[in-house]
Amino acid sequence: MTTKHILLILPIVLALTIHISNTEIFAQTGSMGNVPEVNPDYAVNIVPGASLKETPFHYYPPKIAIPTDTVVSWLNLDVGQPHTVTSGLPGAADKGSVFNSGVMPAFPVRSFEFTFSQPGEVLYHCIIHPWRVASVSVSDASFSGASFEIGLGSGATWNISSTPRVLMDISPKTVPLDKVTPITYNVTINDGGNNQTLFSELFTTGGESLPLELVSGMGNETSSYGPDFSTTGAYHVQSDFKQGTSYPISVEIVSVDGKPVEFPIRASFSLKTSS
Repeated sequence: MTTKHILLILPIVLALTIHISNTEIFAQTGSMGNVPEVNPDYAVNIVPGASLKETPFHYYPPKIAIPTDTVVSWLNLDVGQPHTVTSGLPGAADKGSVFNSGVMPAFPVRSFEFTFSQPGEVLYHCIIHPWRVASVSVSDASFSGASFEIGLGSGATWNISSTPRVLMDISPKTVPLDKVTPITYNVTINDGGNNQTLFSELFTTGGESLPLELVSGMGNETSSYGPDFSTTGAYHVQSDFKQGTSYPISVEIVSVDGKPVEFPIRASFSLKTSS
C-alpha cells in the first residue's frame, strides 16, 4: 500500500499526514439491545430468509470497508428466526474471540453493536446458520488537514474490484461535535477522467461527523440514500465508479445549527482507484 495517490488541498494547509498500519484487531465487548441503544455509524442487516441456505445473502452488505472507530450495528430482520454475529470462521478454534453477539431473537427486532478500533480484516458468521461468511475490513488511513480529518475505509487507494463499497468518515476539526447541534455538509464528487460533476448534495447530521459510503456499480445513474437509521448513521452514494480513475472530492460545512458559517470550512482531495 502506498500513499503516492493521495492529494489533500485545504484553504490553509498546515500538514498532511497519512497513517496506515496492519495492526491485528483485538477482542472487544459489543452490546445487544433493542434497535438501537447507541448511535451506530453503519447498519448491516440480517436479511429476511437468512436462515435458508438458498438465500443469496445472510448479512447485507456481505462485505464492508470502514475506517477505525466505526460503530457497526447488525439488525436481525429475519422474522421469527434467531441468529448470531460471531467473529471467525465456522468451527475455528478462535471463533468469537473478537466479538460474539450471542443469540439475537427477532421479536422485537434486535441489534448488536461493535466498535472497530483496530485496523485489519475480520470474517464473521452465524453459529446457528454457518453457511454464510461475511467480512469487515478496517483501515486507519486518514487525510489530516487544518479543517478536517477524513478516514477512508479502503486505505490509501480504492481497489474497486475487491472492495466495491468504502466508507469515509468526514470529521471537522474546527466545529465542536456535541451530538446535538445540526451540522450541514456539502459533498461534491467529480469524475476526474471526464471533468464532470457526478454528484453534489447536502447532508445534515445531529452534531456528529459525516459517515459517507461510496458504492460502485448498479448502472450509470448516480444516486444517494440514507441515513441508515432514522436520524443517524451512514449516507450512501451509488455510482458507476471505475478502476484506474481519479475522483476529486470536495467537502464543505455550510451551516451549523441552521446558520451559515462565517468563514469557509472546506477540504478537497483526490481519491484514486487502483488500475
